[in-house]
Amino acid sequence: MRLAVAGAVAALTLSMPVLAEEHPDFTGVWTWYIEPGSNPFAPPAPDALPFTPEGKRLADEYKQLMGPNQDNPGAFCVDYGMPTMMEMAGGYPIEFIQKPDQITIIYEVEGETRRIYFGDRNLAPADRIPSRQGYSWGRWEGSTLVVETDNLTDGQDQMSHPHSDQATIVERFDLGKDPEGKKLVLYEMTMTDPVYYSAPVTVKKKWAAMPDGHIIAYNCTEEAWLKLLNARRAQLKAGQPVTATMKDVTE
Repeated sequence: MRLAVAGAVAALTLSMPVLAEEHPDFTGVWTWYIEPGSNPFAPPAPDALPFTPEGKRLADEYKQLMGPNQDNPGAFCVDYGMPTMMEMAGGYPIEFIQKPDQITIIYEVEGETRRIYFGDRNLAPADRIPSRQGYSWGRWEGSTLVVETDNLTDGQDQMSHPHSDQATIVERFDLGKDPEGKKLVLYEMTMTDPVYYSAPVTVKKKWAAMPDGHIIAYNCTEEAWLKLLNARRAQLKAGQPVTATMKDVTE
């Protein structure tokens, strides 16, 4: 009897599908990994970006709109959106929460949250709503997480890499270690935008693990930022210098 049961179990085991190798787990809180001697907060030189003539015109127009202080949406409680969310998460931590059908990325600033879906968890293309973050879906290429993003709204105010609503982004995430054995996320982003750029734009960066890290609540609103932009547009239209400040639109 025992031999029969053992034989049945062995036959069942042989007939079961072999499970796929587990994927790397990015779950955890991470902070910007700064290479010795580097300045991660330094934006790329404008001449280094392959702007099209239209892209250069739009970038210059926006720079003029920002006035001498060169404000940015994050300073006025607006979500950074893509790709700035992934490029500038330095002084604040970023968290990855991984499930088989979804990876959630939370940037402490503004409590900004991205959701990356896999397979059947994805919305149908017709149901995807454009936003500052766009719509992201993931897949695995061996141990590399590949994420594609489209459905972006106009991102003229992206701090390092402005873009149009025709932009698409491909990101690649890998796990690694530095020379001292610290756990890292290795990141590469490539953005393509026929309006702004004559060639794809690529960025590489790294995050270091924060074993005891936490994400703290951080909330504010977009309304004041939009009022400031409209006030400055009115000044430019009237041929006046850009002088409107947050104080002017909140009092």
